[in-house]
Amino acid sequence: MKHVFLGVIALLSVHLLPAQEKAWVFLSDKGPDAACQLTAPTNVISEAAWARRQAKGIGLSESDLPVYQAYLSQLSQQAEIIASSKWLNAVVVDPAHCDMEALLALPFVTGTRPVETLVGAAAQAAPATPLAPLENLSPNRAWAKDYGRAAFQNEMVNIPAYHDQGFTGKGVRVAVFDGGFIGADTIAVFDTLRARGQILFTYDFVENQQAVYHTHPHGTQVLSTIAANIPGKMVGSAPDANFILCRTEDTRSETEKEEYNWLRAVEWVDSIGVDIIHSSLGYTTFDDPTTSHKYEDLDGNSTVITRAADLAAKKGILVCTSAGNEGGGSWRYIAAPCDADSALCVGAVDRYLKRSFFSSVGPTSDGRTKPDVVAMGTRTTVAHPNNRIYGGNGTSFSAPIMAGFAACLIQAHPDKPFMEIIRAIRLSADQAGLPDTDYGYGIPNAVKADSLLKATEYLAAVKIAMAEKPYRGRKPKPKPAVEKKPAQPETQPAVAVEEEFPNYTRTEVGKVVKITATNAARIKKAVIYQGKKKITFDPDDLVKEGSTLTINTEYLLKGDYEIKFVTDKFKERIPFSIK
Repeated sequence: MKHVFLGVIALLSVHLLPAQEKAWVFLSDKGPDAACQLTAPTNVISEAAWARRQAKGIGLSESDLPVYQAYLSQLSQQAEIIASSKWLNAVVVDPAHCDMEALLALPFVTGTRPVETLVGAAAQAAPATPLAPLENLSPNRAWAKDYGRAAFQNEMVNIPAYHDQGFTGKGVRVAVFDGGFIGADTIAVFDTLRARGQILFTYDFVENQQAVYHTHPHGTQVLSTIAANIPGKMVGSAPDANFILCRTEDTRSETEKEEYNWLRAVEWVDSIGVDIIHSSLGYTTFDDPTTSHKYEDLDGNSTVITRAADLAAKKGILVCTSAGNEGGGSWRYIAAPCDADSALCVGAVDRYLKRSFFSSVGPTSDGRTKPDVVAMGTRTTVAHPNNRIYGGNGTSFSAPIMAGFAACLIQAHPDKPFMEIIRAIRLSADQAGLPDTDYGYGIPNAVKADSLLKATEYLAAVKIAMAEKPYRGRKPKPKPAVEKKPAQPETQPAVAVEEEFPNYTRTEVGKVVKITATNAARIKKAVIYQGKKKITFDPDDLVKEGSTLTINTEYLLKGDYEIKFVTDKFKERIPFSIK
């Protein structure tokens, strides 16, 4: 195993092998010299990481040490070691090419567990020096209060008022794990991020290289909700934080290997000293169904990624993660690692404070309340690699808003344990006294969370009494106390545009398109596509009632669309355009 030092950074050693069922082999200890190694902390982790731990009162443990080399040597005589993890104190082997009974007989082996192993090019150690700041693409901006199109999502959790007190995440290190960061090195919303050198490190744990600005734009969109800084257009929830960008997700497939990439990344960012890990990633089902998680696995202890999240918390790192987008599907529940006891699991609401229909729900399989809190995830303002700012849907976007929220609290309370930060976030939320499995503790308030941290030493004992939960959803409009207008003459058209076809009638009034099936056919299914891409709608904007489908197209981009329309009597493909 190759050790590379920023302190000592021990990463997984991976070789290209066919994807097949592999096994973790767990080991008993880190060897006879473990205690001696722990006396020299900066030979094990970086100075920044050690300083962070000292501030939190967290020392070193054997989990910080690499897997004992003598054990690796003995194991390699009977099996080819594919991967290893210092935190889990385990290695991955291929049972097809070794004698598992002989391995289990070794005195330092405590057990095994099947996995789908990492596949890919040989791993290299992550960079041991910070990246140089990129070219300054525009003048360095002073702080401004104009959040532009991101105002509403920040105001929902009272971030602007907290920024006004000077807490913008400055000096806090946030690691973002995702599937790629196309455009994050060029687009305008990050120009101050680059100019100030706030991107400290990058590493791609899929391709095992330093570059991450490729493959997929999702990480760029996620990052923008935290780090964007163009006053008047878009400002994120913690624009002055520092960032470490890690690609852990292989978007070409969905396999357990992503969980092990995530574990590798966690071990690395811990060793270089981060305060927060944000991950808009979650895992339930995989391409190979035999490796998929079951709901019973979401007990806070079973999945590797959940165990890694809890271990990160023990190292003093706050883990923030998305609840998932399965709330309207057959799975419904949160995804790993949201079931981790110590992770901040974030669901999504719309602008009316109502749960987004897609936002995954709890509880965990052992009955704990999840998600923890919710933030705006329907039509959240995000930045795209084409330099456009637009609205996106998903807990992928509500959760990083909360990661930035946490970064601001950590800046204000650097000595507070991170579990106290999470407790303050929960207790500041609008239904903290009546948590449930849709909203958790509700929508947090940054200023209130700060006040709780100032006023109370141990928040675990704080109880919030509530008589009822806050109202959520669109409030009914009061009916005007005026006389009804007389009916319009029959000669006056009731609609702007109406077209008749053999199976349906299409009516358009402004931004509303209404499709009515003929012969009393009842609508069973209606899906809208742009090319091959399925468009996800808020239920309020895509309403099926008997024979009629009503579509609010206000939030659709310009272009050509098609409705795949299924009734109990016929199927239709109905084209329409947004000019």
